[in-house]
Amino acid sequence: MGEILLSESKFTQHEQSQWEYDFEMPNNLFITGESGIGKSGALAAAAEELFPRRISGIMSPRNVIGGVDQGWSIEGFNGVSGVVASRDILSDRQLGSYGVDMELFDRCVAAESESHVRSDVVLIDEIGIIGGWSSRFVEYVERAIESTIPLVAIVRQKSGELSDRVKQRDDSVLWTVTQQNRDDIPAEIARWVESFDTTT
Repeated sequence: MGEILLSESKFTQHEQSQWEYDFEMPNNLFITGESGIGKSGALAAAAEELFPRRISGIMSPRNVIGGVDQGWSIEGFNGVSGVVASRDILSDRQLGSYGVDMELFDRCVAAESESHVRSDVVLIDEIGIIGGWSSRFVEYVERAIESTIPLVAIVRQKSGELSDRVKQRDDSVLWTVTQQNRDDIPAEIARWVESFDTTT
């Protein structure tokens, strides 16, 4: 895998992107970075820039109420969404103080997996702890990686069985989000996807 820390390149971001696209690129782009750096926001903004392309995948925005973190939601691009992690959820699966609704998680993954072949691009937030608990999600990620449809996925930076396995693949590119480049990342993601001409 070629890791690219955009903010530390000798090229400007535009120049580096053009340089990358001058040769055949893997169609899997992984996004990593420190917790709270803005990875999820960047991917959500990229999804807006990619409209009206057909998107499948899942987003996992934090639920913040009155400035207090209440857990996470899951939002599929094809109809299934809800609160997936909360202190109010009773579950055998716990992420810190949050119970995780694995039934909802798997339903969302199933809906996105079914729509995969009709997609122009797959966006996943994120390949991390919860996904590693779901055999359906692992299968979905592996299928997305092996397909010819462009995949953009946030991958947990800290070590984990699933995230480490994904980051070690050779058929992908890894971008690290920093404070210096995070405002430019959405447009860079969109340009990367558009370079595959999936809608033509």
